[in-house]
Amino acid sequence: MEENLFSLQQFKMKQQKDETLRSMKVKKLEMYKSDFKLFQTFCERHFLRLDFDSLEIYLHELITQQQVRLSTFNRRIAGVKYWLTNEHGLYITPEQGAQVKMLRGLYDEEAYLRLKPMRGIRAEKQGDVLRLIDRYDTNKKSDIRKRAICLVNLITANRPSEMVRLKVSDFDLENRTVYVMMVKQGEMKEKRLTLECVQAVKKYIQSCELEPNDYFVGAADKWGNHTSRKISEVSYNQAIQSWLGFAPYTFRKTQITTMYKKGADIPTIAKQSGHKSHQTIMEHYINLRTNDVDEFL
Repeated sequence: MEENLFSLQQFKMKQQKDETLRSMKVKKLEMYKSDFKLFQTFCERHFLRLDFDSLEIYLHELITQQQVRLSTFNRRIAGVKYWLTNEHGLYITPEQGAQVKMLRGLYDEEAYLRLKPMRGIRAEKQGDVLRLIDRYDTNKKSDIRKRAICLVNLITANRPSEMVRLKVSDFDLENRTVYVMMVKQGEMKEKRLTLECVQAVKKYIQSCELEPNDYFVGAADKWGNHTSRKISEVSYNQAIQSWLGFAPYTFRKTQITTMYKKGADIPTIAKQSGHKSHQTIMEHYINLRTNDVDEFL
């Protein structure tokens, strides 16, 4: 009898594990669905099979005819590869992998080199951004919420995906830190907060009566009444745009650029921004001017 109960428990645990893995697979398939649909349409138009040989032709078309940027090229590869493997049971061979790598190498050629750089959001002066945020330094509940959210986003250099996932319990205000869920890297990362930021968060928690398990951003009505419901990244982007007149990524680029100008080295910036690659910071966030270089010659 005892052995049967143990076997039943093991069976249930295995079922739960399998269901979790299925759920993760479905979520990722949905994330890459639009990229795979584009590949599928291409194959249908040119009477090609859905396989990795066709992917090579598709990737060549993306670079030479559509002239997509390297970042788009990389995303399309990831999406199509995941679908072909997980939905169609196909696996890329070493030879096909080498061919894809060679195609990516086209971005190093003069004809396609201009497609390589990422043109992101421009940085603003931190002082100008802070002045915009301080317009909400009032005792209105809705303004208190806006100011706290904007200050946290600026100081932490969080991505929108990280802001919408923050919970009140992630903050350690006594030690001026917050633990951020880095979805891209799949880990929690400790980030520092300024004293001004801590005070704004405390005021927000108190005025809106937030509980530890509440989402820090959450949903709210126009009066600032908070509902602990995780909002989408799109909704968050729209909110910041309406409050300050720019996209949330401006916070990220502004903070990284400001830290660099204040003399922070790249590892220090990476610790606060959550970047794993120091090269990414240099290529896409730090724009050295000619006179910056001249100082060290």
